[in-house]
Amino acid sequence: MSIKHPVAIAACTDYENVRAAIEQVLAPQFAVNGSVYGKRIMLKPNLLAWRKKQDPACVHPRFLVETAKAFLDAGASKVAILENPAIQSVPSILHTMGVDEELRKLNVPFASLKEFAPMNPPDNVRFRNLELASEYLEFDHVVDIAKAKTHGMMTLTLCVKNLFGLVNGSARLGWHLSVGRDFHQFADMLLDIYLTVKPSFNLLDGIIGMEGNGPGSGTPIQCNFVAGSTDSLALDAAVAPLLGVPDLLLLQCAAERQIPMDHEIVTEVPEIPFLKLPDPPSLALEWGLRLPPSCRNFMRNHLLARPLLDPEKCVGCGLCARMCPPKAITMVDKKPQFSTEQCIRCFCCQEHCPKGAITPKQSKAMALVRTMEMFIRKLFRKK
Repeated sequence: MSIKHPVAIAACTDYENVRAAIEQVLAPQFAVNGSVYGKRIMLKPNLLAWRKKQDPACVHPRFLVETAKAFLDAGASKVAILENPAIQSVPSILHTMGVDEELRKLNVPFASLKEFAPMNPPDNVRFRNLELASEYLEFDHVVDIAKAKTHGMMTLTLCVKNLFGLVNGSARLGWHLSVGRDFHQFADMLLDIYLTVKPSFNLLDGIIGMEGNGPGSGTPIQCNFVAGSTDSLALDAAVAPLLGVPDLLLLQCAAERQIPMDHEIVTEVPEIPFLKLPDPPSLALEWGLRLPPSCRNFMRNHLLARPLLDPEKCVGCGLCARMCPPKAITMVDKKPQFSTEQCIRCFCCQEHCPKGAITPKQSKAMALVRTMEMFIRKLFRKK
């Protein structure tokens, strides 16, 4: 019989008063995990890039500092912040946020992850060759601190997706290249990381979330909540429907693999708005997998979403081309040109574009297919 993990959700409208909400969602986790007195605590936040004040791509700096204080006040002997941003370093992000000196005064070290090694995963994983940041093994507890936001590839990025940051940057490109064509496999890989690391504490910054062109260039949205659980997957399973995504692919894959995600929401649930979602890039992908290569390629090229450039927003920095796993982007006259044949629809270009100039563009054929599917579902749905 699987354990029901407690999920706590607290209403919170601003970051100046976030400490009370963090304590509220941590309380059930302390009750399950026990005291952290004398323990070494690693905070793994989502620090994609801090490019502007209140950037919704990252866990908010006050959320991060107050979480560190909460564990220090609970008696932890060491609290450290470790993350592996795709572009900036952790010290540079925290400096830009303006909290590096405050963290030093609290004696909270921070650094980018740099020691990566093959892991010894549990028996129920599908990818046996995971290489993760081995620094997390030096701590008694890992605290997964995610941001509630949309994701062009996986629809939402919550606590389980945040653990992908434990993979080395170059290896992340390799994973996108090897399984990026099949989003079920990518979700399975994320689940394998979760099963290997199993953070003891999990927090979700949903005060200001991101919708639309996530995870890097979407639109801020006031969601006004903080969530927490003893289990990353349980938290995702509880929160995804509240954000408008009950059929999140990650949760479907977990159910297919019979990975427990039983949970019980132990607090009142505040009103949370549904997020405006990006166009799904992957709906037709599974159909194509069992077809001959020529048909599969045709469907990929004509049904799947593809990167669309807004030339007025593009500044010609070339970061999209440098971050593209299959090298499907070339710079012509300081503007990216996309190769449909080479593109694996991982949307790393969208994720890392500093100006939000790249978005997933749904094809007209796919829009027609989705309209037909919705019509058929309504026609034959159970009364």
